[in-house]
Amino acid sequence: MEIRPLRPEDAEQAFQLRVHAFSSSTRGDYDAAEVYAPDEHRLVAVDGGRVVGHLAVWPVHQSFGGRAVPMAAVSAFTIAHDQRGRGIGSQMLTVALERMADAGLAISTLYPSTPVPYHRWGWEFAGEHVRRRVATRALLDVPAPAVPVELRPYAPADLDALVELNDRRAQREPGALIGGDRWLRRALQADPDEPELAVVAVRDGQVAGLLLAVKESADDGIYGLHVLRLFGADRDVERALLRCAGHHHAVAATSVLRSRTADPLLFELSSLTHLDPACEHFMTRVIDAPAAMTARGWAPVSATIELDISDERRSANHGRFVLEVADRFAVLTPGGSGRVALDVRALASLYTGFTTASALAAAGRVSGDPPTVAAMDDAFAAPAPCMRDTY
Repeated sequence: MEIRPLRPEDAEQAFQLRVHAFSSSTRGDYDAAEVYAPDEHRLVAVDGGRVVGHLAVWPVHQSFGGRAVPMAAVSAFTIAHDQRGRGIGSQMLTVALERMADAGLAISTLYPSTPVPYHRWGWEFAGEHVRRRVATRALLDVPAPAVPVELRPYAPADLDALVELNDRRAQREPGALIGGDRWLRRALQADPDEPELAVVAVRDGQVAGLLLAVKESADDGIYGLHVLRLFGADRDVERALLRCAGHHHAVAATSVLRSRTADPLLFELSSLTHLDPACEHFMTRVIDAPAAMTARGWAPVSATIELDISDERRSANHGRFVLEVADRFAVLTPGGSGRVALDVRALASLYTGFTTASALAAAGRVSGDPPTVAAMDDAFAAPAPCMRDTY
């Protein structure tokens, strides 16, 4: 068994492994020109010349506390169905964690097909991806923008400006993916034969937002809209784009929006009976605890908290540390008495703002004296994390 970066000769086998695992087909049409991910971002497990495992690790950033935290986005992790139970996944994750740390990635986030193996390796539920199905006509309830916004079809020349705008917007949203421009570029460079709505907002001659949607079959209309991307430089721009989608109500009875947990849309529709939220959770792991604490933004409090962190997979995170928070920054250094004990999974969900130290203590996941736990609540306080992207 060999765990190594993917080589060109592995590419088709890795592709077929993903098709078999993540689609209803057993085999797909391989196109060598279609690069799923650069080879250096992909690991494979090879046994006797056969690719029996695949894992992609994208170096991106994720927003916490208004700062961009270096993050390893894990995707397409699969083991050949007849090779499961041999420990191949554990071997691959061992190598992957070391590569993440060596690359300076402080945390890792993924969407689990099943959480059990990721729990064993230190990932924990840490945020949400929310989709809301809305009556398309209801989008016209959104107030018109206070300042005129021009709308026009997307053109390839808009791409770089939209990528930059999307990253600026993402840094303001807790849990948002920053630097995931490959996914945005891929969505905008989709097959031209796909039914697609791509509208760009322009204000003062500058690209200011994007509405990107695809048509879906629907029982209650000619089609439904699935909004893949909707973002703007400010709420006025987003309102103009939402109303643009709303004008499709005659033929698209419903629209699916990738939403924030507490989206302004909730307060701008005349009736909430149109909302049908669906939620899945992402999982996060702390790869390098000191680097992660330094990279994150913090509440405006001063605190010194002595932690005893348990991490069976990453010895660098295991032991007693002192967390010092001041001026919206934090430093984590070895030492202290370990007055508060928690494992690396609890640390992940606390780190992102997904839950509080008090809630974790009530669940038996954090142990410590009440004043110190309360101080952790204040220090880690953050809006609920939500990521609009999936990967």
